[in-house]
Formats: sequence, structure tokens, C-alpha cells
Amino acid sequence: PSRTMASQRVVQLSSASDVDQALINETERIVVIRWGYENDPLCEKADEIMEAISNECINMAVFCTVDLEEVPDFIVEHKLYDPYTIMFFHQRKARMIDTGSSTEKYLDALYPLSEKTLALAVEATLKRINSKLKK
Repeated sequence: PSRTMASQRVVQLSSASDVDQALINETERIVVIRWGYENDPLCEKADEIMEAISNECINMAVFCTVDLEEVPDFIVEHKLYDPYTIMFFHQRKARMIDTGSSTEKYLDALYPLSEKTLALAVEATLKRINSKLKK
């Protein structure tokens, strides 16, 4: 890997098997996966944002990155053609992301990503999932 995270708060997944294990092993929190190309400046910015909020969101989400040059397995399945795409998974399923103003299948470079918007999306999405699970 060309770049390592400053800590393990954001986990780099290096194979399709790593992705599968991350989705299988996390049963409570949202698994936030940033798919993209690590050398892309937009992707680097998204990673910095995830790193910045990972402590604040530690009880709600686990943050992961996947370099699509290293792990191309999911490109077609998830239509990953942007510089980066952020998807939320819960209990092994891709989940709709509650942004406050809309519900999205994924967040990409067109979404106004910031520490605040991503943290709020994690919190709102987990609340929505948990309220559905309680019914």
C-alpha cells in the first residue's frame, strides 16, 4: 500500500476477503467504506475527513478504505466509477444514507463532504436503522 493511515481508526482493506470479513465481523456499528483511488486528491480529502471523525463516531461506525486499483472486485457490482464513493453497510447489507436533507445510496465527490456532514449522516443513518430493527 502506498499510504498508511496515521492510526487504525481507519482500516485499510487490501482484498475482497478483507472487505467480506469487515462486513461479517461488525454486527452492531455501521461499516463505512470509502472505495476509490488512493492517489486521487479528492479521495485523500475524504480519508482525512473519515480519520478526523473516527474517534467521535467510534461507537456508531467503523471506517474503512478500499483502493480500487488493489481491489477491483466491487467496481461493477457497486458502480464505482467516481474518484471516490462512500457507502454505509449494516449487518452485511448496503444501507441508504440519511444526509438530513435526502436519502442516498452512496456519497461521492459531488456531495459536500465535511466532518460535520459525514458525522451527522452516520448518526442519522444508524438511528433510522435501529428504529426499523426495533419494530
